Amino acid sequence: MDDFRNYAGQSVHIGRLHSEFMEGVFTHAYLFAGPVGTGKKSVARLCAMTAMCRGEQKPCGVCGPCRRILAGTHPDLHVLAPAAGKREISVGQMREMLKEADVHTFEDGVKVFLIPEAEKMNAAAQNTLLKTLEEPAPNTVFLLTVVHLSALLPTVVSRCRLIRFHPLNDEETMSRLRALGVPEDQVKIRAQIAEGCVGQALAVEEKVITLRNEIADQFFSVRSLADIPDVVNRYKDSRDERQLILDLFEEIVREAVLAQAGRQEPVTLPQTARNYAGQVPLEGGLALREQILEARKMLQSNVAFQSVLETVLIKISEEYTRWPW
Repeated sequence: MDDFRNYAGQSVHIGRLHSEFMEGVFTHAYLFAGPVGTGKKSVARLCAMTAMCRGEQKPCGVCGPCRRILAGTHPDLHVLAPAAGKREISVGQMREMLKEADVHTFEDGVKVFLIPEAEKMNAAAQNTLLKTLEEPAPNTVFLLTVVHLSALLPTVVSRCRLIRFHPLNDEETMSRLRALGVPEDQVKIRAQIAEGCVGQALAVEEKVITLRNEIADQFFSVRSLADIPDVVNRYKDSRDERQLILDLFEEIVREAVLAQAGRQEPVTLPQTARNYAGQVPLEGGLALREQILEARKMLQSNVAFQSVLETVLIKISEEYTRWPW
C-alpha cells in the first residue's frame, strides 16, 4: 500500500502532515500546490484514509474505512470534479457538495471533501467555498490540490494551510520508480523525461521513450546541411506530435549540456548524442538550447514545422562544423 514516507522528498511538511491526521489534530482546510506528478493527489488521499482509519498504524489499508476509500465508496469522502463534458466546477456543483458538510457523518468520524483539480473551480464556485472555509462545520476537512496557485482567489488560498510540493532529484526519482516496479532499463530515461515528477514518469508511454531515442539518434546524425532534408522529411508531417518532439529534444539537449558541463554522464542517450556531448563543448550545447527556445517561438507563431525543424538542425550542423572532430 502507498505510504507517506514515499513522498518525504516532495515536501518538508510530509512528516508533520502525517502526524496531524494520525492524531486527529488537523486543520479544517489544506491546499497542496506543485507541479503535475509530484504526489499531491496521492497524499491528499492518504490524509483522508488516515483521518478515517480504525487501525493502530494509520493508514492501515485493511480496515473497513480504508478499504472503502481505496474502492471509492466511502460515504464520508466527497470528491468534486467537473461534470462530464464540462471544463469547470460550477457553483451549482459546489453548493450540492457543501450541503453534505452539514449532514452528520455516516461512520461517526470525519467528513473529507477532496477537490483534486481546484484550479477548475470557477469564480462563483470559489466564492461559495470561501464562505464555508470561513465558518467550517465541525469534523470536516477540505483537501484541495492545484498546479498553479494563481488560478485560485487569494482569499481561498489564505483560508487554507498551504503545502508546496516539489520535484525530486534524479536519485530520489529513480529510487521511487524502482520501488514501484519500473524496469531498470527504463528507470533513468523516465526520471530524465519527467524531471523529478514521479507521477509523470509513470505516465510516460513506451512509444514516447522509443520516440525520444529515435529523435536523439536522428537529430544528432546531422553533420552537414546535406543531412537535413532526410530528417526533416521524417518528422515534418507529425502534426499531433510537434510539441512533443520539441519537448523531448529539449530534454535530450538538457542531458547533453549537463554532460558537457561535467555534471553527469549521458547514460540515457544513443551513441550519436553521446558523441555530440563528448566532442562539442558546453558553449555549443548552450547555443543549441537557445535555438530550441527560438524554435518554440516560431511554432507558436504558426511557422511551418518544416522550417522550425530546419532551424534546429542547421544549428546542430553549424556546431559540428565549428568544433571539428
